Amino acid sequence: MSQSQGLTVAFLGIDGIGKSTLCRAFEERVRGSGQEVVTVTWRSALEETAGPWPAVPLQQLWLESFRTLYGAGLRDGEPLDIPRGYDDWRDNDWERHLAAEPVMGNKASGALAAAFVEIAGNVLLASEVTRKALARGAIVVQESYPIKHVLKELAVAERLAAEGGTGEDGEGGDPAAAAVGELTRTLRGLLDLVFGSSLLRPDVGILVDGPSSYAYRWRTAQNGAVGALEDYGPAGERSEESFSRMQDETAKLFREYADSWGWIVHQVDDGGVEANTARGLAALCAHPELARRLGGPERPGDVTA
Repeated sequence: MSQSQGLTVAFLGIDGIGKSTLCRAFEERVRGSGQEVVTVTWRSALEETAGPWPAVPLQQLWLESFRTLYGAGLRDGEPLDIPRGYDDWRDNDWERHLAAEPVMGNKASGALAAAFVEIAGNVLLASEVTRKALARGAIVVQESYPIKHVLKELAVAERLAAEGGTGEDGEGGDPAAAAVGELTRTLRGLLDLVFGSSLLRPDVGILVDGPSSYAYRWRTAQNGAVGALEDYGPAGERSEESFSRMQDETAKLFREYADSWGWIVHQVDDGGVEANTARGLAALCAHPELARRLGGPERPGDVTA
């Protein structure tokens, strides 16, 4: 890879395990080397991307990812009236509102549709934002590799499909639930091809792995509560157990993908944030391509820290 061409570095891991902290430390390391670093997230692109293209479709797809995920559900027996426009959604803090309480009677088809919307949004983000930064030689950081969100939406879809999409009273089953569950499993089987494509595959990937009990403690200390799609709230479950179940189930898949793709694995322990971050940063910067660019020691073949 030419030094004039940038490269992408992607972080993957359960919610609250320390990806963002490690990501910030890596960004500082890159800046300290005198190179441009650009952090690309769908959330940041919502406000930072200039012009109607791709800003408007990114905003609308973001909104629709939540509408499809939650929109069929009920809260206090009433349908959710999710705003039609992005500005209304943002100004009234609807993401926090949706995360606050579980929704009941939701549909598997909505969660499956949300996974497709997630993929669509990231195709635009990769094509219109990431590729432009790479073309000028920047190191592009993906704080949360987007396969994570797709896998969580599919997990919700599969849970709702298994339950048959029943309402709060246990009745009103969803006649499409079984077929939606089948398509959910089919899409999951295709994700290795989708995210292994040249458009979405990063040059360097690191899995930040660790117990969900640590993640829950750190997340709630940081934010006071878990966020939207950090537990099975869209499937009617909102608790520490629900958080742990979602995180443990997706963590198993993250490990499988990281192993398949040959990613670095950073194992978080109870040694504290500073020590964990230092170990993770050392492992990441020892990747041969990053060691060459950043001037650090190279440890080819050492992919676990």
